[in-house]
Amino acid sequence: MVDCSFASMATSSTSPSHLLPSEKKHWWLTTKKMVDRYIRDARVMISTREENEINSALSLLDAALSLSPRSESALELKARCLLFLRRYKEVADMLQDYIPSYKMAYSDDSSGSSSDNLSQTLSRERVKLLGSSSDSPGCDYRSFKCFSVSDLKRKVLAGISKNCDKEGQWR
Repeated sequence: MVDCSFASMATSSTSPSHLLPSEKKHWWLTTKKMVDRYIRDARVMISTREENEINSALSLLDAALSLSPRSESALELKARCLLFLRRYKEVADMLQDYIPSYKMAYSDDSSGSSSDNLSQTLSRERVKLLGSSSDSPGCDYRSFKCFSVSDLKRKVLAGISKNCDKEGQWR
């Protein structure tokens, strides 16, 4: 069923002759405001904690990300929705898409053969998100360690500065 007020609003907003000069640019014409509106509506839907509402919020966030692919708040909310819906593989794929070092490591090998690309894809598929002792007893994934990138950067820069003092200035 079509709402008459919505239909009249849509027809009046598409014909510029009915608009005053001050009304020509509405709030929904700017991308940032649209993205902010989608994110705000998605937050309200997520707060209900109902599966149908979270699925609707996920579609809103996809629309927001299509307009602004690097919106951090939209990316975070999308990851939270996917985690709530227990769609862990999609979260892992989303994270791998937005990790710059992961992209650079594999995009530089464009001259590699198709078998190399296949092995990279397969190794990406084998990454374990949650440890399970029943899967592959020979593989030990407990060696993974989380670390802070800023701490690593600080240590690398400290190592470079120590080497500079020993060998003189580097160029």
